[in-house]
Amino acid sequence: MIITSEIAEVLGIFVADGCLQDNYICVWGNITEDRDYYNSIVCPLFSKVLNKKILAHEKKSNSVYGFYVCGKDAVNFFRRFGMINNKTYLVNVPKEILDSNDKGVISSFLRGFADCDGGISLLRRKGSYSSFNKEFHTYPRIDLRSVSPKLVTGLSFLLKKLSICHTLWVEKRRRSNESDISRITIRGIGRVEKWMELIGFNNPAQSSRYSVWKKFKFCPVRTNLEQRKRMLNGSLDPYLLYH
Repeated sequence: MIITSEIAEVLGIFVADGCLQDNYICVWGNITEDRDYYNSIVCPLFSKVLNKKILAHEKKSNSVYGFYVCGKDAVNFFRRFGMINNKTYLVNVPKEILDSNDKGVISSFLRGFADCDGGISLLRRKGSYSSFNKEFHTYPRIDLRSVSPKLVTGLSFLLKKLSICHTLWVEKRRRSNESDISRITIRGIGRVEKWMELIGFNNPAQSSRYSVWKKFKFCPVRTNLEQRKRMLNGSLDPYLLYH
């Protein structure tokens, strides 16, 4: 099978948010923040790759939005790329992606994963920075995370292929019943801009933070997608969220 950019992005999404069972697959996101993303990106991509019309729906009991796809064809498609039942702690980047030298394929996989299990955030600065940088959240950072160490090692390998500098580290959990989280952090304007140039985000929950930051030179924390849309269309002044 030829690995297209669309297949790569579907695999990235599934590695992050997908679940494989014997007779069906399912993919779920946040019931409010990810709704636009599922309707405009995820469902059309999966429909094309799996050759089956897919529509998302709410699952209010879990506060998620997504879909099931029943049948062996969908199950076998993902098993072909090494996906397994109960993949959370064992999932890895598919070998076909790791072995690829196609930057479009690599970028698409990383984007699919980051749209679901990553994101961009803005931080305040400390020390000898301007008062503006200390008061407002101006410093950009992209994070990718998983409880599967070998998955994050694979993501790091792909980022190196794109020459995107990053830090690989482990967030230790204090409770004995919680797993450590392997993380990748991409810090600073230059590195974040390189990510946006080569990879970007398709999830408005992420891309809207970047757009607000580009427009205002900062992005308030603890905002939702609807608020960021209003900042971008001029109906909400982001400075008001600091007072």
